[in-house]
Amino acid sequence: MGFILNRKRQEQWARSRRARLRAAVQTPLVRVGVWCGFTNIDYAYVHGPMERLHLGQRCSTMNTLFNVVSGDIYVGDDAAFAHGCQVLTGEHRFFNGKRADFHPDSPYEEVPLEGNDIHIGERCFIGSGVIILKNVTIGDDVRIGAHSVVNSDLPSGCFAAGIPACIIQTDHMRGPETTRGI
Repeated sequence: MGFILNRKRQEQWARSRRARLRAAVQTPLVRVGVWCGFTNIDYAYVHGPMERLHLGQRCSTMNTLFNVVSGDIYVGDDAAFAHGCQVLTGEHRFFNGKRADFHPDSPYEEVPLEGNDIHIGERCFIGSGVIILKNVTIGDDVRIGAHSVVNSDLPSGCFAAGIPACIIQTDHMRGPETTRGI
């Protein structure tokens, strides 16, 4: 089972001897909790090779699912994921109405192993339950509303929400009176 503890917590734990001791006790308990199915633990699950997930400094991943089967995921510094997010590079291909693996004449594999990379910029905030799909680039300082589905690129400095996620507001539209509460 591949999971990583929230990197931001690990950095906080490294600051003091007491915090390191607490981390040494908590880590095995988190493993047991994850194995039992608790999803409110401060961890991230990585489906696929761990080395395909590239997290920046001071990222907060909460209980995000990172699927790296079909590509790499790059997350910039200071990005924050709220609870229950999914970042998915994987896909299943179909040929003549059937899954590609079940069709004898399929010209390709059902699940590609590369080419579906996801790039998330610095200082992004990803709301609860957001799903980010393959081949997406999200710029710096982007905010994404809860339960949105991101299936296309988002430019830097915008707020996006919806299914599929659409740009609601950009930084040049936002004045000083509207910067609070977003």
